[in-house]
Parts: sequence; C-alpha cells; structure tokens
Amino acid sequence: MIRKGLEMHGALTVRRAAIAWMLVAAASFSAPVRAQDAPWPATTEQDLRKLLTGATITGEVKAQPPFNFTEFLGADGKSRGKLIECCKPDKVLTNGMAYAGEWTLEHDTLCLLYEGEEQKVCWRLQVKGDEFRMTDTETGYSGAGKIRPGNPDNL
Repeated sequence: MIRKGLEMHGALTVRRAAIAWMLVAAASFSAPVRAQDAPWPATTEQDLRKLLTGATITGEVKAQPPFNFTEFLGADGKSRGKLIECCKPDKVLTNGMAYAGEWTLEHDTLCLLYEGEEQKVCWRLQVKGDEFRMTDTETGYSGAGKIRPGNPDNL
C-alpha cells in the first residue's frame, strides 16, 4: 500500500514537472509584444497644443450611431469640420455635414463648443505619433484617428 502511494506520488511529480515545462515552453514561444500593443504615453497640454494647433484630426467615433469626421483646429481657436454616418470616410468631404465652432485645451482634454450648441463637448486625448485615441468625458463614447498637419481637406 505504501509502495503504491509512493509510485503514485512519483507519477504526480513527473506530471507536474511536465506541465510546468510545457507552460514555460509555451510562454517562451508566444508572440512578441508589438509596437501597437505598447501603452499609450501620457500627453501634456503643451504637447497637445503643439500637435493640434493648425492641424486636422480625422477619425471615427463609436457613438450611437457611429460617425466619421474630419476637423481643422485653427491657431485662432476656431474649428471647422464635416461629419458623416459611420463607415463612409471616403465620402465625409463630399457628402458630410459641415459644422464650425471653437476649441480649447484643458490639460489632456480637447473641448469643442459648436455653433448653435450651449454645452461644449470634451474628449480626453491620447496621442502616439500621428495617431490619437479619444474618450468623451461625459458619455464615455470613444474614437480614434489620425492627426494631419495643416488643413489638407480645405475645411
């Protein structure tokens, strides 16, 4: 009886060692961390001001319903843009609804007050290179896109 118990204990030890070895092997062969998986750096108001002033932000917002947009942020604090229902980014310039307003920065947040609106919309921004991610500070809706220098869309 004791001998049988020792044999079982030995078999369990071998099994545990084999499982541990397989886990280590699997971990060492897993896919390497890619650049896009790296964390997004914190962005300061000063960094955002340099990146956004006189630039155009273009992207998609995952709202209800989702939409695509392109918006020029002028050095004078004025913004001009166009938006269109989701998933038609190629038609935003030709068929998009035009809008205008004013923009400001508050720490890591871009705030926009559009003509005819009483309440500003604020987006917390994260930037990596020419890409941005944004989250609406009120609704939690998110979006992402590109920052392009100048006003390439002639908004």
